[in-house]
Amino acid sequence: MKLHVWKIVRKDDGTFEIFHKGNLLKTSIPEKWLEAGLAEYGFCGQEYHDIRRQLELHGRAERVL
Repeated sequence: MKLHVWKIVRKDDGTFEIFHKGNLLKTSIPEKWLEAGLAEYGFCGQEYHDIRRQLELHGRAERVL
């Protein structure tokens, strides 16, 4: 079974990038649109809040499904 690794990274300019299995899906997402951008891939509710917490602490978040 192949793992689906999602990474969300805060760039130096304050925008975000979303990666899936090492491939860049979206780049330069402004903070105000991050929630909508992640919801497109099914990350919402508590999972979104967990991702935000990791981004605030480490500047990156990872989800393995």
